[in-house]
Amino acid sequence: MELIHTSDERIEQLTQYLNLLRSGTTDKQTYALYAPVLETATAFEANSALESLLSHPGDVTVHTAAVARFIRSIGKGLESQSLPEYPKGSLFASLDQENRKIVLGMEKLQRLAKKLQKQQSEDLSPLIEEVASFSLIKDHYERLQNELFPLFEKASTEHSCVKLMWSIQDTALGLQKAILSDDGRDLKRSWKVFGQFYVHVGILSYREQYILLPVAYRALGTQEQVQPEISSLHGFVSRTGSLSQQELERIFSVLPFDIAFIGSDDRLKFYSDPPHRIFVRTPQVIGRLVQNCHPPKSVHTVQAILDSFKEGREDSAEFHLVMKGRFIHIQYYAVRSTDGEYLGCMEVTQDATHLRSLTGEKRLL
Repeated sequence: MELIHTSDERIEQLTQYLNLLRSGTTDKQTYALYAPVLETATAFEANSALESLLSHPGDVTVHTAAVARFIRSIGKGLESQSLPEYPKGSLFASLDQENRKIVLGMEKLQRLAKKLQKQQSEDLSPLIEEVASFSLIKDHYERLQNELFPLFEKASTEHSCVKLMWSIQDTALGLQKAILSDDGRDLKRSWKVFGQFYVHVGILSYREQYILLPVAYRALGTQEQVQPEISSLHGFVSRTGSLSQQELERIFSVLPFDIAFIGSDDRLKFYSDPPHRIFVRTPQVIGRLVQNCHPPKSVHTVQAILDSFKEGREDSAEFHLVMKGRFIHIQYYAVRSTDGEYLGCMEVTQDATHLRSLTGEKRLL
């Protein structure tokens, strides 16, 4: 039975096979039935099929295994396609270069791991040191999250794959951290964690090279150079005073905390960008849904806060955490008009380590 017809029919067949995988495993006979389309699938068709599954509300991580099996099934098709030649100096060329460096770095780690296993070494410190020095992985994932993902979301209606990629990125970084915190005494556990780390990073590099970058590049075209359009602020005037644009911008740059404002439509409208900013943001996130600015595992909490603000049940929310030895304090405030209409949400983030250390008094007089 021949299943390959028009592009829409091909995507429908891929979607059917993906749904079969979601429901359970498939046998050789089923694979053979879909093989003509699976073995010739393009990145764009694969992305459309994935969109049909990942765009639904809910936790995308429940589809992790099905998506992994699906991408393995279409590997022959993906690897046979001609990858784009990204313009020199472009965001895509830079990200592609970083991704290829990660692949080479992981191959180096694999060679070292095999050497230690062959020697039956109980000292894994050489491997742990190599993993510790591999900072490019975290930097690269943050660039994808803050630079490419927002642009892709604006340019394409089929961008749900980035939600699952972000979740897998968090898992990979968590495994990397677990390797660094391991004393190496439990060799079986150490090798298991390293193996999981190796697999997760490999999965991400493969999907980025063969699906994400080609699809996002086609969607964006020349738009990747376009910065968000921000209305020029000629001045700020209120009953308590006025400020020029320059004064206002410089005030934001020296405030001892970071702020961001999310409009009533849940899209980021403004953020301050002081040198001490705690969480990285780039201009590309302006206009992005705030739900897409957080890892998938945090989205339900963000949504609950926004819902409570919109429904008038709460006016603020507070969180705190320790990050790299610093005490980070985060507060969310509902912003309302004088008649109570919900205008948006303000996020205030501060490194409060110094404040926690203060004792006694220090007065001006």
